Amino acid sequence: MSQNNSNVGGHGAKLGSWLACLVMLIGTVVGGIALIYWNWTWFWIGVGVFVLGMIFARVVNIMDDVTEYGGGGAGQDPSSASY
Repeated sequence: MSQNNSNVGGHGAKLGSWLACLVMLIGTVVGGIALIYWNWTWFWIGVGVFVLGMIFARVVNIMDDVTEYGGGGAGQDPSSASY
């Protein structure tokens, strides 16, 4: 059985979207570790980094990268996908 590799699903995320996710992940880790050590200064720094990541994600239109039905982004019509 042959498989059509042109439409394998997944996501077509841009580099900017991955960087935004990385910034938010770093903020979460910093804030989480700060909570373990009861360091409120670093906790709020982590929150600030996370918020900056959210703003960056909005700027790079992170929600346009992924659709519910697979790759391509920008809300492509799911009826055109071959499953």
